[in-house]
Amino acid sequence: MEKAEEQEPKPQAKVSVARPLQPMSAINRVVSVLYNYKRSVLYKDIAAACNMHPVNVSQALSAARDLGLTELVGKKGLYNLTDPGKEYARFLTSGKENEAKSFLQGLLRANPLWVEIITFLNATRGQSRNPLDLVLEIERKAGKQWKPAMRTKLRDSLVSILEYAEMIVREGANIVPVGKDQVPQEEVVEVPAKVSVVSSEEEFARLVGDEFTFEVRRDLEAIEFAESQFTAWVNYLKKKLLKEKEEARQSGGVPNQEQ
Repeated sequence: MEKAEEQEPKPQAKVSVARPLQPMSAINRVVSVLYNYKRSVLYKDIAAACNMHPVNVSQALSAARDLGLTELVGKKGLYNLTDPGKEYARFLTSGKENEAKSFLQGLLRANPLWVEIITFLNATRGQSRNPLDLVLEIERKAGKQWKPAMRTKLRDSLVSILEYAEMIVREGANIVPVGKDQVPQEEVVEVPAKVSVVSSEEEFARLVGDEFTFEVRRDLEAIEFAESQFTAWVNYLKKKLLKEKEEARQSGGVPNQEQ
């Protein structure tokens, strides 16, 4: 019999993972400035307004892009805020930092670039870990070979962002991923009138009311993800509807008259 040919192991597929290189303070600064400009701008044109070096501004805008707050428009280096970015900046510039943090967490959990990072956090929840473990996991998944300086910068940026989004807490030099670890023992809970909770041994649980239907997979991680997304979406929708109502009132109302 002929000797079977040895099969070489298939290379691991590379994945796209967020790689922010600026801390949350720098990201918030450029997002706030971009919000005030109300138009697309080149990174170098807002460096003075940000009180930052143009290279750091470029990296901060790129990091904001990884978060889903900014987008490239047209030529290289020309950025604009996304719709979620505008909503986040609205919270930020109005002093509603808690709302901004909650909104950011929802964005991260829904962003494909953060899937591997969220998976790491879920797998190590409650454990004190060296944040370099997360960086090495990203490096491995992305198929990269980074120098120590790059790893350190990415580590510091990730810790800053995840702490701001209240997804980790610091424990000395380590981080501890946090989240809700418990689910109700019973799925039937008290709800407002005209609302019913449908619970069964099927894969999904449903909350049904006259004005809405909410369905979620019967899985702890899916429930936590749905909770964060639902809250962020409702807050965004409320703000948008209130703004539209106010604009409609101003355009169709009676102008102020001096006595």
